[in-house]
Amino acid sequence: MDTTAMNASTHELLRALPDGPFIAVCGRQDDADAWRDLLGANRCLALALDNALPNATHRAVRGASQQVARYHDLIAGLDGSGWMTEAANAFDPGRRATLVLPDPLDPPRTGDRRRLGARHPSWRLGEDKTVVDALWDSLAVPRAASIIVDGPSNLATAGAEVDLGAGVVCACQRTGAGPTAGADGMWWWRGTDPPSALSILQAGSYRARVMPMLDGTPVRLHGFVLDRHVVPFPPMEVVTLLRPASGTFLCTGAVPTLADMAELATMTRHLGDGLRERLGFRGGFSVDGILTHAGFRPTDFNARLTSAMEAVPSHLRVQLHLANMLARDHRDVETGTVERLAGEIFTASSTYTLYAAASRIDENGPRAATVQWNDRQLTLAEAGTGDGRLAVTRSPRGWLLTATLKSDRLPPGRLLGPAAPTVFALSDEVLGTDFGDLRSQVAEEHHRYLPAQRSSPDNVHPRR
Repeated sequence: MDTTAMNASTHELLRALPDGPFIAVCGRQDDADAWRDLLGANRCLALALDNALPNATHRAVRGASQQVARYHDLIAGLDGSGWMTEAANAFDPGRRATLVLPDPLDPPRTGDRRRLGARHPSWRLGEDKTVVDALWDSLAVPRAASIIVDGPSNLATAGAEVDLGAGVVCACQRTGAGPTAGADGMWWWRGTDPPSALSILQAGSYRARVMPMLDGTPVRLHGFVLDRHVVPFPPMEVVTLLRPASGTFLCTGAVPTLADMAELATMTRHLGDGLRERLGFRGGFSVDGILTHAGFRPTDFNARLTSAMEAVPSHLRVQLHLANMLARDHRDVETGTVERLAGEIFTASSTYTLYAAASRIDENGPRAATVQWNDRQLTLAEAGTGDGRLAVTRSPRGWLLTATLKSDRLPPGRLLGPAAPTVFALSDEVLGTDFGDLRSQVAEEHHRYLPAQRSSPDNVHPRR
């Protein structure tokens, strides 16, 4: 990557900023440090919510959605009391600072300070899993059939109607609630009986979308919408595992195991152009779905930048977040700037990283382990050798497992998903985590190929 071009891109982003000081609020401390470095220590107060969350809650949060909700509670307190308010008021007593809230932060209340690049409410509505199929239809993107139900008595019937033989996926959302994250509120089953936990629908305040579980490769299409262009990011494999005991999913991240496919880049541009036309959308977006024999079938929409770049150095992440907020704010962002950042962030890496939260570890055991592949099983290796590393650290959600695996040392096969369950099984055995029995999302034979997309955006016919 041309360092001079990258420096010019950074200066371009900084020139597009409004005047005055900034208060940057983000999750991680390394991101807070990067915001301070980018915007200037005298001009920017950077606050890391992860530092406040354990002390504020006195307990681990459950799930990604609850973690974001707790973040929002802390941000809402900027005009109230507490250490964040004291720090903000000491830095900006005249309340002239602009709030910088990178994705996934989209709090409903932020006080009376100006925000940079707030999302439009209609974009958030599109993330609702019970209405997103209307978005696919409006964009003329083929999708799987789905049924919307209110109440548990309809789930088995609806599931039987949509099941194509691989099972059923059910996404539940509380009426009037914000978007969920990290597979929260999602269940699956094979056969006729939905998981007993879905009795939550009895309360009547939940709505559910029931759709077939599709055979194929879980894929994330993502990109960046500008005024006249869409920058497609390289598609990524989504590593989501099944929990047979509970009928739930474990999201462990997105990894760049997919080869460049022109059809997927074309679909990403089509999605971005449609979002701009239909919703006035600007900035980063992603569409998760399944790459099937018949082509890509969307399942979820995220009107934001995602955690697909979580393992990338903070100084790159915060620049793309800044470009994202500037684009939403209708400030000039050059296509070349986004392309250069995407090239740095999403190019093939020497390692793939998986993340997942556990509720416990072996307090007397190790906190890290060197690992190696033995055929398709992950086993321990001598320190300083091996094919990767497992490590657990404290986090707002309990204990965070980070699995860093050398990309050129994976078992045979093009994708990570089929091998991922053994990563968490070894973590349970060696580190004392409690992930339990996990299965690959689809049968292994469906991961042995990446089918070409057969439907083009000019010839798509949405189902039901």
